[in-house]
Formats: sequence, structure tokens, C-alpha cells
Amino acid sequence: MKPILFILLFLAPANVLSQQTGVIKGKVLSDSYKLLADATIGIKEIGQGTFSTSKGIFELSKIPAGTYDLHVSAVGFKSKTTEVQVTKKDTTFITIVLSEDIFQLEQMVVTGTMREVSIKDSPVKVTSISKSSLDKTASNNIMEAIEYINGLYNQVDCAVCGTNNIRINGMEGPYTSILIDGMPVMGALASVYGLNGINPGIIRNLEVIKGPNSTLYGSQAMGGVINIITTSPFEAPSVDIETSSSTHGEHNFNFAYNPKIGNSHALFSGSAYLQDQFVDDNGDGFADLTQDIRISLYNKWEVYRKSGKPFTIAAKYYFEDRMGGLENFSRSLRGSEQIYGESIYTNRFELLSTYELPFETEIIRWDASVSYHDQDSYYGTYHYVADQQTYFSNLIWDKKVRRKGNLLTGLSIRYDRLTQLFDGTRLNGGSSDNRFVPAVFSQYDHTFSDSFRALAGVRLDHHTNHGFIFSPRLNLKASPGSHTTMRFNIGTGFRIVNLFTEEHESMTGSREVIVEEALNPERSVNLTFNLNQIVDVGPSVMNWDIDLYYTRFSNQIIPDYDTPNQILYRNLDGFAVSRGLAISMAHNFIAPLTYTVGVTFQNVFSVENDIKERLPFAPDFNAVFSLTYRFLNESLVADYTSRLIGKMKLPEYPNRDDISSVFSEHNLKLTKKLNSQLEIYVAGKNLFNYIQRDAIIAPDRPFSDDFATDYVFGPLQGRRLMGGIKYSIN
Repeated sequence: MKPILFILLFLAPANVLSQQTGVIKGKVLSDSYKLLADATIGIKEIGQGTFSTSKGIFELSKIPAGTYDLHVSAVGFKSKTTEVQVTKKDTTFITIVLSEDIFQLEQMVVTGTMREVSIKDSPVKVTSISKSSLDKTASNNIMEAIEYINGLYNQVDCAVCGTNNIRINGMEGPYTSILIDGMPVMGALASVYGLNGINPGIIRNLEVIKGPNSTLYGSQAMGGVINIITTSPFEAPSVDIETSSSTHGEHNFNFAYNPKIGNSHALFSGSAYLQDQFVDDNGDGFADLTQDIRISLYNKWEVYRKSGKPFTIAAKYYFEDRMGGLENFSRSLRGSEQIYGESIYTNRFELLSTYELPFETEIIRWDASVSYHDQDSYYGTYHYVADQQTYFSNLIWDKKVRRKGNLLTGLSIRYDRLTQLFDGTRLNGGSSDNRFVPAVFSQYDHTFSDSFRALAGVRLDHHTNHGFIFSPRLNLKASPGSHTTMRFNIGTGFRIVNLFTEEHESMTGSREVIVEEALNPERSVNLTFNLNQIVDVGPSVMNWDIDLYYTRFSNQIIPDYDTPNQILYRNLDGFAVSRGLAISMAHNFIAPLTYTVGVTFQNVFSVENDIKERLPFAPDFNAVFSLTYRFLNESLVADYTSRLIGKMKLPEYPNRDDISSVFSEHNLKLTKKLNSQLEIYVAGKNLFNYIQRDAIIAPDRPFSDDFATDYVFGPLQGRRLMGGIKYSIN
């Protein structure tokens, strides 16, 4: 491993020197002739780029003589590529005018089809969440920001150690595949403890697909996909530093350094988080948030190649020391029978690479990743130790078929090696799980006309214990008018469960875990209809997005909490359903005001022996709202965000309600830009101080059989203030 890290950190291709160079100077304007600051200007063929100043001016020097495609992009505007000719020892002057892209329909996405396509042209409904949208909540980790995205819900699994997962359309976290730059490195152990370690500073945007996508991404994509697109070194600022603190003792520091080495670009980034203050606003004796030390280091290279074809390498290291429990608990008391606490040590390493093979007329891409996750944890007196190694590789051939078709086909290999040891009898003293899953997949995307497009895909996986698994899908897109787009999807999904790593309830609290039978793969069939409608409202524009979805599960593995002091696991002898309606609306006024509203109504239930029952932790509705106002000089921005969560079924405990109450959470952030490089912000989180006060069962008897930590449905942290400062050099 050391040689790989040495190459990764010190790789520096030689600079191609030439005396035959020129200069490009210019301005970037909006279509209303307003000067645009912080626009990205670059020539990818030679790996050179820059940013526009606060006056919209840019300069690229030492450009070898020749003709190039100059690519210009800015947040909220349609990207533009202009051909420019550079002559030796001369300066070329150019003015770039960008058209406003109010709803980013021209933005390129890759998750739905594994190839770049604009949002408006994609036959698969993909929601793109920009970095600026995530920043509106002033969050120091991605999980806090995600819960303000319509249809997504951040479920906290444990009120003591704070483990959480992402639900899409009411389905549990393990049904969501979390990708980093298109690669599934976040499975099993990482889906429980690794998500908080994703530094928001390295995120360019999120791409979200709701509904099964096993055809492209295999198991764990049964409920949906969240693809975290990391920042390109080619586009990142030269230096970026941000630090923040809160009144709950949360201290966060992010940095990024982006040097140009030769014709290649590298991004060095790091994040450190510290929370060492005991906070107990709900008065149950237990910490409301974990005392935590998190360190995340990230390095990404975009290596220059004369062919212009992409070659990227990225590495990430994550360390976490997480602790929760009673006030007098400390790390020296791990496993203590006197003072209850939970302590988790995590070490995680990821290595990812994308390389396009050097064929002139064909696009063949090789994606590969390696991840290692090590966990050493105590839940009271229970000691759980596990490590997981994941090796993944995709070989993808993207072929243009005639003029209107695209064929994408590939081979995929995934190997998971999971070793876990539980101090007790729940895993019979220990277990090991090795999975080698080869697969072949193919999809054909055909444009019949400007108003109709179709995509069909299939995937065939082979699992040692379950044989071949076939996953087809069909996506249709119709645009009867310039303002109207309709999409229809039918697809299948499957999931091979990792019970003890994905179901955190099985490792904490006092319930005895019983696996009643050999667990078969879960299967699903999904139908989705999407309508996107743009409405002209006077001089402003409104965007409506409506989703109807229905997913039917067979062989679903649902934890049964109805037996006192036990959790029963088995395949459902019947079926389960997740169905609902999601509505999103965004409105951009000509004045500096933007607001978005989203609401999802859902019904998630199981049917067994003709008995219909709601499934736990699936709210019957959830809504999100955001409002952004830019004051006239645009140096001050106000962001208001809120969410409203409906009733949900809860695990059954004596003297506790089995249906939650409705609650809301509200935040306000003010950002002041002092100059082109420096900005400060202050935020109020959970302004109305809503706290769930009964999240722990029998908190006064933590070592008894009555103790449980899985009764969480609302916020555990109360009102707090947060302030930060950000410094960037483009």
C-alpha cells in the first residue's frame, strides 16, 4: 500500500514547456450584462484554468499556440464552450455571455445512465443538489444537510451513539446505495458509521435517484442512489479555508489546497471536527449528541494526458473517536459495568480511480476502488469488532450507435470481505462473510425525436449462495411541449442483506436478536411517474416537479419488535409496499428572492396473512422549505430552511406511544461577503428548540433488560448558535 500512497501524493508529470505561447484575456457577463465573479474558465486539453475576478475579468497566460475549446461555467448559468485561437506572443481578447439557467436543467448528470447527459434530456429522473444548497443549513456533516432534501429522511438509529442512515421514500437506509464519484464504496459498515465522515468541503454536488437502480449499481441500490460528486481539482479554488463553532461545543475546520503541478491538477483537502462538551437538554442523564473527534484527509489528482481523456486518482482517510452515554462516562471506562456508555473507534481508507483507455474512436472507461473499514466498539458491556474490505471494478464501453442511439455495456466485479466478532452469543462468538459478485450489464438509450426518448437496460449478477439474479429496467421520456417533460420508469431491485452491520438495533440495547431462518435476497418491482412543468409567472419562472411511485417488495427482511425484549428477523411471508406522492416547487423571482417547497406523502406497509401493518420509522408525510434573499448589494445573503415531519410508527414499548407526534425544525443563516476572498456567517439551528425528550427507554436502568436506544424519531439537539468564517483564493 505504501508505494501506492507515495505515487498518489507525489505524482507530478513534467511540465511541457513551449516558447510558442500566447495569452487569453476576457470578461464573463450574464445575459443581462452583469459582470460575473467566480466563473470557471478552462481549457481541458492542456489542463489550464482560472476564475473570473469580482469584476468578471479573467486571464490565461502561457497558452501554447493553437485552437482550443474554452469552457466557461458559473453557478446558476448555462455552461458555454467557445472556440478560441491563440497565436504566439499575442493576446486574444474575448467576451463570454452566459445565459441564466434558473433550474439548472442544462446541468450534466451521470448517475442515471453512467454517462454524461443533461438533466432535461435524461430519461431517468435525476435530482441534482448543488453545494450552495447544502450550505444553506450551515451543517458540519452531510447527514444534517440531506434531511432538508424532499423525499430524504435522516433516521437516527441510536440515541446514545448517534448512528444514522438515509431513507429514500420511506425505505430503510440499507436500501440506499451511497456512491462516491459513481463507485459504491460506502456499503455495510460504512453505511452505519462512515457517512458522517464525508467532508462537505470536497462535495461539488449530489445526484439523487429515487427508486430501484440495481440494473446499473447492483445490490444496495434497491431504494435509490445518492451519488456524491467530489470537487474537480481543475475547478477548485487555489486555497479554501473554513472554520466554525457552535454553542454546543462543536468545532469544525476545513481546508483545501489546489496546486497545479505541470499540466496536472491536485486537490489536497482535510477536515477536523471536535465536540467534547456534555450536552443534556432533554434531562434524561444521557448526552444529546456524541462527544466526537473526526479527522478526514482527501487527495484527488486529475492527471494531464495529451489525448485529453480523463485520468483521476483519489484517496481518502477517515478517523473517528465517537463516545456517548452518561455524563461521567469516559473512554477509560469502555466496557464498564458501572457507568453506561458507548464508544466507537473507526479507521477507514478509500482509494478510487477512473481511467479512460487511449482509443481514438472508442470510449472505454475503467473505474476501480478499494476501501478498508475497521471498527472497534463497545455498547455498554458488549464488545463489537469488525473490519470490511471492498474491492470494486467496472469496465464500461460507451458506444454511439448511428445518430440517435447510445449503447453502454460493461463488466462489474465486487468482492466484499467482512469479519466481525461480537462479545457474547448473538453472533455465536464471531462470523465471517466473503462475497464475490461478478456481473454484466447493458443498456440502450435511443432518441426517437426531440420529444420522445427511451432507455432499456438489463443486469445479470452471480452470487455464490443465491445463483444468478436478473434485473431489467425501462425508462421513457416524453416532452409534449417546451415547458413539459414526463418520465415513466419500471424496474426491479434486489438486496443481499448484511444483518449485523446494517441493522444497528441488533447491536445495542437489551433486546435479544433471533434470526428465525436462512435469509433469502430481497426483491422489488418499482413503477414511477414524473411530471416536470415550467410555468411562466409574469416576468418570473416557477418549476413544478411531481412524482408518483409504487414499490412492491418480496422476501423483505423486516425486524419484528412486537415480541417483548426480542428482535425477530426473517423473510416476510407476504409482501411490503412503499407508495407515495412527492411534489416539489421552486420559484425564482426577478428580484433577489428564491424559494423552494417540497412535500412527500407516503404509505409504507407490509401484508402478511392478510394483515396489513405500517412499517416503523416511515413518516406519513414530510415537507421541506427553503427561502434565500440576496440584499441589494448582494454582499449579504439570508437563508431560511425548515422541515416538517409527520407521524410514524415506532417500536412498541410499555407505557410509550407507538405513533410519533408531528414536529418541525427551523434554521436561519446570514452570510456576509466582506470581499472577493473572505466571508463570514452566523446561523441559528433548531430555532424553536424542539427536542424529543423520551428517545431512550429506561434511561435510569441502562444495564437492565428494559433499556433500549432505538425509540428516536425527532431532534435530540436543541437550539444552538453557530458562526463561521471562510477564506478562498481563486
